[in-house]
Amino acid sequence: MSDPSNPLPEPAGRSAAPVREPRYPVLFVNLSRTWGGGEQWHLATALALSKRGWPVELLVRPGSMLEGRARAEGLACCSVSLGAASALNPIKVRRVLKELGRLKPEAIVLNGGRELKSAGVLARLAGVPRVILRRGIPQPAGDWLGRQIVRRVPTRLIANSQATLDALTADYPDRLGGLRPRVIYNGVDASGFSPPATRHSTKRLATVGRLEWEKGHDLLILAFEIVLRHLPQARLRIVGDGRERLALEGLADRLGVRGNIEFTGESRRVPELLRECDVFVLPSRWEGFGFAMVEAMLMELPVVAFDALAAKEVVVNGVTGLLTPVGDVEALAAAIVALLEQPARARDLGKAGRLRALSLFTIDRATSELERVLLES
Repeated sequence: MSDPSNPLPEPAGRSAAPVREPRYPVLFVNLSRTWGGGEQWHLATALALSKRGWPVELLVRPGSMLEGRARAEGLACCSVSLGAASALNPIKVRRVLKELGRLKPEAIVLNGGRELKSAGVLARLAGVPRVILRRGIPQPAGDWLGRQIVRRVPTRLIANSQATLDALTADYPDRLGGLRPRVIYNGVDASGFSPPATRHSTKRLATVGRLEWEKGHDLLILAFEIVLRHLPQARLRIVGDGRERLALEGLADRLGVRGNIEFTGESRRVPELLRECDVFVLPSRWEGFGFAMVEAMLMELPVVAFDALAAKEVVVNGVTGLLTPVGDVEALAAAIVALLEQPARARDLGKAGRLRALSLFTIDRATSELERVLLES
């Protein structure tokens, strides 16, 4: 595993090279209706494996955003509505077993607990030799059934950060060693992220993510109100949508900062929206990894974030961005103001961030590491 505190690129090594061995069918299972980091990972990884010659298919929820985007990319999808209790539903059991018999996967990659309790259990019953649980959030399974299934069903475990793996290890101290857990950082296709040759100061901040409580947009708006006391011309661009949008707009109205905030909604033009900004802010209360931070780094933006779990593995404080204590709104605002008032420093941090992202967080590197897991006995 590479040292995540090293911001400079490493020489190309064995871990970054594509694997040249026989491929076999792989089934990715993600049952989410909405779009988030897990869905981004499944789509990007399935597409990357497919391009390397692996027979790949996705098992998804009917009508989900993942299904639409995967089909648009030409990936084969099987849409089945599954829940935690689906392994007890004979109709759904027959449907899933039929699909497993058709595809004959030698590996099934599961998004999380819901997928493990349904498709994971059925895959083990069907004799699929590799049942790989991929965890993307630093939280334990929680319920009793989930704990028992984690102990018995998967054959391997991969985590998107050391923080995620540490959380799971604390919850299952007597089980994870047998799963030979491995940290594989999320990968981004860098070809879609080209920073401007020259960045002129706009005093605009950006954040990207689902508008959910754990993402901390309310804390960012509170910090932004402080920023405006120092820099009244500052602007904040919030990219994403979710259940908290109305509440966040209401908070901005109450604080009198709504006129300086742009809510773009869900967008697939993230590189374009970041191009016009000076600083990227991720105010998450907790993070399993943080795709958005890497995308910002690829656009040579310095990252200001709370030092929440995996954020410390992505951002090097003082080298590629600034980290502040979780929930400390005043410290977050001070870090933002410092970079907006020092554009040369912000540019230096941004350039170092792009080098780090190209070294550790590319889709090619992540796919090569997953290939090695798939080919290990």
